[in-house]
Amino acid sequence: MWYIVLVAAVVSVAKAQVFGALGCPTVKPQASFDLQKYLGDWYEIYKFKANFENGQKCAHANYLLKDDGHIRVNNSGKTADGKMVQALGDLYMPDSTKPSSLKVKFASAAPYGNYVVIDTDYTNYTLIYSCTSILGISHFEFAWILGRQRTMDQALVDRLFAELKSYNVNVGHFMKEDQTGC
Repeated sequence: MWYIVLVAAVVSVAKAQVFGALGCPTVKPQASFDLQKYLGDWYEIYKFKANFENGQKCAHANYLLKDDGHIRVNNSGKTADGKMVQALGDLYMPDSTKPSSLKVKFASAAPYGNYVVIDTDYTNYTLIYSCTSILGISHFEFAWILGRQRTMDQALVDRLFAELKSYNVNVGHFMKEDQTGC
């Protein structure tokens, strides 16, 4: 009986995330990174499916420097019935020699997760990837393309897809965010 419950729970969680076989793909973080230029408003253009974003539209993130050197992340969006939702998180740079390999969490009891900036020009786009290995036999991953505006030129989107694909990340998992009527 417990086995059936466990399998059902794992399947339901797996359907709300992107899982893959083996460990995480190796991605190359952006070589130089200026956290000050990264601050401000970003709009979600594409994302990998994530249960914490199910049914949302108009996803928006604001990054604000806090007194302790960490970044306050204010994620917001709308539910299908138009209600505003918000999640406050904490982002920081654990190693100044790897400035674009950040850590983020959205609950005080939760562990920090990876937040790797693969590519950004600070004024138009950012490509973010996060992956957690599960004993080297599986992994779950997230990816986002954010823009400073609610829309993005398709040629730029295609270039960012190709960049992530070059690291053997399946970009077929990307879903376009609905930024209409926001």
